[in-house]
Amino acid sequence: MPVEVGKPVEGGKPVKELRLNAYAKVNLTLNVLGERPDGYHEIESVMHTIALHDSLTLREAGAGVEVIAHGNEVPSDHRNLVARAAALLRETFGVERNVQIELTKSVPVAAGLGGGSSDAAVTLLGLAQMWKLRVDGRDLLALAGKLGSDIPFFLEGGAAIARGRGERLTLLPPLPTTWMVLARPRVAVSTEWAYRQFNPMVVSSRPDSVAMGTAIKREDVREVGRLLANVFEPLIYSVHPGVADLKARLLRGECYGAGLSGTGPTVFGLMANEAAARKVAADLQALPDVDVQVTRTFAEMR
Repeated sequence: MPVEVGKPVEGGKPVKELRLNAYAKVNLTLNVLGERPDGYHEIESVMHTIALHDSLTLREAGAGVEVIAHGNEVPSDHRNLVARAAALLRETFGVERNVQIELTKSVPVAAGLGGGSSDAAVTLLGLAQMWKLRVDGRDLLALAGKLGSDIPFFLEGGAAIARGRGERLTLLPPLPTTWMVLARPRVAVSTEWAYRQFNPMVVSSRPDSVAMGTAIKREDVREVGRLLANVFEPLIYSVHPGVADLKARLLRGECYGAGLSGTGPTVFGLMANEAAARKVAADLQALPDVDVQVTRTFAEMR
């Protein structure tokens, strides 16, 4: 039920510390429909959260907004979306309380899994609770959209079709528990670079996100695997052929389908069961310079 925006909840007890998880995602489909007048691209993507997650602790401490980041290549200043999310919420609602955010990264950076966006979404949700703000969900979605295109999805989690810049969501029922293997060569792919390099003329086939949504509603994981598609695959595989090799190796196992998540470089395979996932992961872990993780689909009840 929508409530008034921007005022503390009367009688609410201050929350001194919150510990939260920020779940990653995979793109089951990703289609780029064209450039927009605002400089962004119009997309259509079916996304699903997975159990792999970062951990955040929000506490009343420090001065202003402070971020303590644990993990390689994770900034602690304004470049971190967590810091920007906290600052935006603080400024928008005139909050004067201090917050220290401790971020422990498990989701790799620049990997196509949305870790930074999920961290920012959880920061918005957590601080709205911690500061006892009366905030309408639609307004929180609008704030999330100012920070990044994927962030509105992470306010909801589960499964959804994202359109526009990613901020227009059609929620779907989550898949039943489905095991998957994530494989990422130790290269970084900038989303900005990928969109600049993307050439629609080389896309031979495009995802069917509507059919994917139907397969998800039917809980037909085999069909979901068959429909996996991402228009960035030709670009990423041409620049990083090792990513294409990882996808081929995933498909040799008991795999319903494999694909690229986001703009990569992570590829994932939807596996028949946990045993199949762990067998394929063990094989891939023997490769040099490849990070491999076993995870599963996940939907947090909000």
